[in-house]
Amino acid sequence: MKNIVIIILMLCCSTVLYAADSSVVETPLVVDAQIDSVATQSNSIYPMSLERKEKLTSYSLFNNIWRFTDFIISIIILFLILFTGLSAKLRTYAEKIPNKFFALWGFIVLFLALEYILLLPFHVYRSFLVEGEFGFMNQTFIEWFSEDLLGLGINMLLMIVPIFFLYKLIKATKYWWLKFTIGAIPFIVIMIVLAPIFISPLFNDFIDLENKELKSEIHSLAEKAGIEGSDIFQVNTSKQSSKINAYVTGMFNSKRIVLTDNLINHFTTNEIKFVMGHEMGHYVMNHIWKTLIVIIIVLALALWLTGLTIQKFIDRFKSRLKFDSLSDHASLPLLIIYMSFIMFMFNPVINSLSRYHEHQSDIYGMEVTDVDGEEAASAFDKLSVYNLADPNPHPFIVFWFHSHPSLQDRMEFVRQYRK
Repeated sequence: MKNIVIIILMLCCSTVLYAADSSVVETPLVVDAQIDSVATQSNSIYPMSLERKEKLTSYSLFNNIWRFTDFIISIIILFLILFTGLSAKLRTYAEKIPNKFFALWGFIVLFLALEYILLLPFHVYRSFLVEGEFGFMNQTFIEWFSEDLLGLGINMLLMIVPIFFLYKLIKATKYWWLKFTIGAIPFIVIMIVLAPIFISPLFNDFIDLENKELKSEIHSLAEKAGIEGSDIFQVNTSKQSSKINAYVTGMFNSKRIVLTDNLINHFTTNEIKFVMGHEMGHYVMNHIWKTLIVIIIVLALALWLTGLTIQKFIDRFKSRLKFDSLSDHASLPLLIIYMSFIMFMFNPVINSLSRYHEHQSDIYGMEVTDVDGEEAASAFDKLSVYNLADPNPHPFIVFWFHSHPSLQDRMEFVRQYRK
């Protein structure tokens, strides 16, 4: 299911962290293992075998098709909720709650639950069955479904804040789009600060990095980067998936450096240093703040464009929709449809900025570490192999959908950089 909060806030949560390209590994954390022996642990996957190359091709092709399929299915479901009058019925039912605030919250909960149920077969197929087929899934269905319901519950809890103020502003002023955008800024910043502390630990265990030698290396790297007072954690993402990740996240006193157990098990010390140097580069160069500025601008434009045209659509189909104004809470699915289409059109803008930031961080990772070009390139190569990530996707796919440059381009760059 789409994260509705992210859609409404134009992917604001993309400012929470800059993660390394996702990837796949298939062994649990062995804390006492020597990091530089990982090549012997992962012979079955790395280097790339012909069979895994075929898997990579199939997975990449599936993902390219699914990008469009998922978008279309989500829009169809939302139109179904609108044109059957279900959204209006949910609103009417929720209005039995005397308090307006809780009536809106009740509608949001009912709407999210209905959308979740309608999308569930497609969600199970993509996020559980396909991930399991390609060897990524490390959970039983019950474990996966329980965490998915937890995520749904968090959405239901958090969504009331932006949506309550959105409809309050729509009813109060014609400049609702501008005032909502301005009001979204502190909400996003608060989420960036609080999410690593209160939300992420609901899904995984964050503990101090147990490999003391590696921890010392990362501490030295953080001091060199000028990131003072950051906690260094390892997180057991292997309980959900065999994908590799690492990131620097949070703001102010919540900033933290996070390595997944999958990364620790399958990358050498120098490969990890380069990855973490890259992630620290995002933090040091204030990419979170710069991306936030762009997203706020895009959000304002998207809401403004929505406000120009959405009422005309409502007027034309109000007999089917069972509401006649954007200020009616039942319009929420239609608002999401508009924002989804506009966000889709803005994809190249935000992704181009992200790819530029990734390239800057690749440079920073090379400069802040003593890792040579081949070791840095091997980190990208492992991400491709473990993740079944196409190292050289079609330029259009990169331009429209990818937040990172192609792995092949990044490998060539770091090899040339250190020469």
